[in-house]
Amino acid sequence: MPIYEYTAYNQNGKLSTGLLGAPSRKIAYDRLKGKGLYPKDLHLDTASDSSASVSKDSLSFVLTQLSSLLAAGIPMVSALDSIITQVDSKALGRSLARLKTAMEEGKSFSEGLANDKMFPPLLVKMAYAGESVGNLELILERYASFLEKESQSAKKIIGALIYPMVIMTASTALVMFILAYIAPTLTEVFDNFNKKLPLTTQILVSMGSFLRDYSIVILLLIAAGIYCYIKYVPKKFKDNLKLSMPFVGQAYRYTMLSRWSRTLGLLHGGSVPLLKALESARDVVDNVSLEKELVTVEKSVEKGLSLSASLSRYFPPLLVNMVETGQQTGELEKMMNVVADFYEKEADRRLSLFIQLFEPAMILILGGVVGFVVISILLPIFEVNRIVK
Repeated sequence: MPIYEYTAYNQNGKLSTGLLGAPSRKIAYDRLKGKGLYPKDLHLDTASDSSASVSKDSLSFVLTQLSSLLAAGIPMVSALDSIITQVDSKALGRSLARLKTAMEEGKSFSEGLANDKMFPPLLVKMAYAGESVGNLELILERYASFLEKESQSAKKIIGALIYPMVIMTASTALVMFILAYIAPTLTEVFDNFNKKLPLTTQILVSMGSFLRDYSIVILLLIAAGIYCYIKYVPKKFKDNLKLSMPFVGQAYRYTMLSRWSRTLGLLHGGSVPLLKALESARDVVDNVSLEKELVTVEKSVEKGLSLSASLSRYFPPLLVNMVETGQQTGELEKMMNVVADFYEKEADRRLSLFIQLFEPAMILILGGVVGFVVISILLPIFEVNRIVK
């Protein structure tokens, strides 16, 4: 559906801009006039959204607003119309305009979402479930909360890694500069005195000369290695590598389990059948090995085995016991949220422990490298002073 960008005056003479979905420019013009807007400029928005993606924070804001408006009794189309003008992202605004137009043409909310790649597949499934049980606003609110938690977890991880990575990058750049440009000058000084450089200084100078002469080749090899790893290394190998890393691997596994548990609880709480909820919750697990285990669990449940018994073969006892309790009490959603919170905290704890160990280890390694560089530079300087005296 074409999207038109407009600049128009309202009845009070105030100028406003926005996006509007319509089959043609004439229909778009008529729709604006019907809203009491007098177009100053109306043109087809040709911007492409094929590679655009929406941030979790932006989507969470939109869904929260939409849920509140629906709960207040405002029709979906009117709610979308008011939200479109509040969205900062033009790509998301265009998607919402297309969604609104699709609903005006008689499509359901979930059908409109499914026709736009901007919206996550899980949201489409959740919206369909909400429409089926007649409680779409609650489902949207829960999904918005889910996105908010996901965003907060990602920010915690990124924020925790910024400081050590900045220190490592700065220290590495300094050492590389010394190796490539300062150390070689020592050779010229000692050549003038017909003296031989100390062994550590010779090693330093050789390293510096190598980096200076082959820096482009080294960078190309590193870039080629990264490209080959991303392009040709199987995803299964990379996923297994993530899970096997000390500290980080277990934190990564707990993060995936937390995401899966929260999604399963969200879907099951939205009256989605258990087997369908299991299949949909698997979509949020970005790991081939874990996905394979979950497929086996789904097959066991399909054959009639209980969910807790199916999980016991692959997953920790805590998860199994919580699921069993949830099934017995009829509060599976609540138990899955408890499990998700636990694994989220455990992942944060393990990641914090890794960072606490990583920082001193990094300082020791960098300190050793810097110490070697300093000694290698000071030794010939002391030797020059002795010769001059």
